[in-house]
Order: sequence, then C-alpha cells, then structure tokens
Amino acid sequence: MTSKPKITLSLDDLHTPQVEEKLRQQSALATAQANSQRAAVTPSRLPVPDSRNVSLWRNTFFNLTVFGLLGGLLAWGCGELVEYFNPDLRGSASELERQERIIHNENQEGRLSDAHAAADLQLLNHIGQRNPWFRVDTDATLSDTQRARLRTELEEHEQLGHDFSDISFYSLCGVMIALALGMAESVASRNLQGAAVYGGVGAVLGLGGGVIVALLANPLYHLIGGGQSNNISFGWQIFARAIGWGILGLFLSAAPGVVMRNWRKLGLGLIGGLIGGLIGGALFDPIAKYSGNAVLSRLIAIVSIGVITGVGTALVENIAKQGWLKVIQGLIAGKQFIIYRNPTFIGSSPHCEIYLFKDSKVGPRHAALHILPGGYDIEDLGTGSKTIINGRPIRRARLRSGDQIRVGSTAFTFQERPRKT
Repeated sequence: MTSKPKITLSLDDLHTPQVEEKLRQQSALATAQANSQRAAVTPSRLPVPDSRNVSLWRNTFFNLTVFGLLGGLLAWGCGELVEYFNPDLRGSASELERQERIIHNENQEGRLSDAHAAADLQLLNHIGQRNPWFRVDTDATLSDTQRARLRTELEEHEQLGHDFSDISFYSLCGVMIALALGMAESVASRNLQGAAVYGGVGAVLGLGGGVIVALLANPLYHLIGGGQSNNISFGWQIFARAIGWGILGLFLSAAPGVVMRNWRKLGLGLIGGLIGGLIGGALFDPIAKYSGNAVLSRLIAIVSIGVITGVGTALVENIAKQGWLKVIQGLIAGKQFIIYRNPTFIGSSPHCEIYLFKDSKVGPRHAALHILPGGYDIEDLGTGSKTIINGRPIRRARLRSGDQIRVGSTAFTFQERPRKT
C-alpha cells in the first residue's frame, strides 16, 4: 500500500487573497445564520395580548377608586368610634330637659295623667343622673352661684374632651384614607414590600394632616361661621367645612411623591387630594341638614372624600402624564406605569419602580429608563436576559411612542405625549 504525499503550507500560503476571501465568506455566512435564528426566536413585533388576561383591578382609575372607598369606610368607622367614646353630653342634657318640659306641659293640659307623668319623669331623671350637665341643671339644692361655677368647670373639661376628639377624629380619618391610597398601586403590582412602605408613609402623612386640621383648620371653620345653626351662615358653613377637609386632602395622596422624592408626582398627588377634600367636605353639612342624620352625613361625606381623592388623583395624573409604559403581557397585564423618577428602574427587586416578580429571566435591576431633554432612553443593565426593543436586543436605545419592550416574560408598550415644537 502506497502512502499519500503530505501537503505542506507556509505562512505566505495562509495569507493569499484566495484564503482571505474564503474566510470572509464563511464569517458572513455564520452572521447571517445567527441573525436568522434570532429573528425566528424574537419576532419583530410582539403579539397583541388576549384581553381576557387584562385585569380591571390593574386599571389605575378602578384601583384608586376601590382603595379610596375602602379608606373612606375605614375612616368613617374610626370616626364613629371617636364619636361613641366622646358623646355630646351637653346636647344630650338639653334634649332630656326638653323632654321634661314636654311631659309637664302635657300633664298640665290634661293629655297625660299624673301617674304617667310621674313615671316618665322618674325614667328621665334616672337616665339623666349619668349626665353631669343634667345633674347640675336639675339639682334644686344648688345656688345660682354654685350652679354657674360647676357649669364653668364642666365647660372647661368638655372643651378638653372636644379638642382631643377633634384631633383623634381627623387624624384617624387621614390615616385610614392615606394608608389605603398609598398602598393601592403597589397592591395592584403585587409589590407587598412597596405597599408597606407607601402605606406606612401615607399613614404618617395622614396623621400629621389630621393634627394640623384639628389644631388650625377646625378653629378656622368655627371662626368663619362653621357650626352655627342659623341659615344665614349656612353657605359660609359649607365653605368652612370644605376648606378644612381640603387641607386634610393635601396629605391623602402625597405618599408616592414623598417616597419617590419626585416633585411632579408629589404635586399631582396634592392636587388630587385637594379636589377630594374640597368636594367631600362640601357635602358634610348639606347632607346633615336635609337628611337629619349626622351618622349618614359623616358616612357619605367621608367615603366621598376617599373615593373622589382616588379618582381625582388618577384623573390629574392621566391628564398630566408625559411618558408611560403599559403592560401588555405578563402577570400584571393591564397595569400602567407613569415615568416620574429619573432613572426609573425595571427589575425583580421590590425596590424598583416597575417591579416584575416571579421571573427568573429578570435581574434585580434589569433595565433603567432615563428622562432626557429630548425624550426617553432605555438601558439594559446586564443583570438578566437581554432587554428587547421591537424584537431586537439593545444595550441602550432611544424610545419612541409605540415601541414594544420585553423584559423577561413581561411585555410593555411605550407611549409618549407629543412634544410641543
């Protein structure tokens, strides 16, 4: 068997034009094959999601309305507890004395027998003994001087109770509504840590707002005519009540802006809360007047404050938004994220403004949205799978309205309000 001749190559042979051309052709072929495979895996446009997967719960208007309603109901319940433990003893004594006069008049007119009158008066007196105002007013052993001194002491004690009651009432109302509204968007995004942070900050702000209203706005309410029973001051009474609750409203939707340290978000929250407080506060006295039921008045007015604050905040933000992402695929499909903070982070960490949970392809800080003078950029931070824009992986890219973004298993559409030229 004869052996084949060996082929020998020199360095000069490897650098001939024919070899160089062959290598270029092979490199181009490999690049084309890679592009073809990538295009097959990531289509140029993301499919439109099934509308059945989009939850109404993640709609901002619906979400804030429901949480505003919840906060209002909790606020009303807490307010009624305050009213229960601090009843109007002076008013109750006046009502008992009025009933006593009616019994005497009916007895004198012959419409009530002596026996029935005595029994009714005995029952009223038994009830009234638990009321210090009634005891002082009906104690025949007291001189006028003694009665005046005791009434002064009761007024001073009652004023302290009213002051404490006002602070407790407004503070609890502020805490409950601000807590609920602060948690709303985080709960819709399933970010429990964020809900705790925003809700906690909201509760602190609501508490502070309640104290301010009780100490400053409530005295102002009485100063400009609030609480008077004559019809001439009724318009002023409505105005005064609206101002007081409007001031409290300023604190109800401020938590997200405070946590984000973003003036724009904070300003929009203040406006939404002010609208809710003014409208809800203005409902207090008309409802009480025409229904004759103080409990119903408080229920409708306080719940209205919560609901209108939620709706007002959502409406103001929707009108004023500049750039935003809407989730079209993923576990939170239908959720909208308005871009306030610069940068805004997308990732699997609950500290991110756009939190994507339960996705192994998403890094803690996966991507960042940058607000620039001419628009918005998105940057892949290299902590997870590639960030895909319109089917192509990017490192950093300028976003245009209508662009589709994929981060892990979640897909967004980017929208930007047209800029004035």
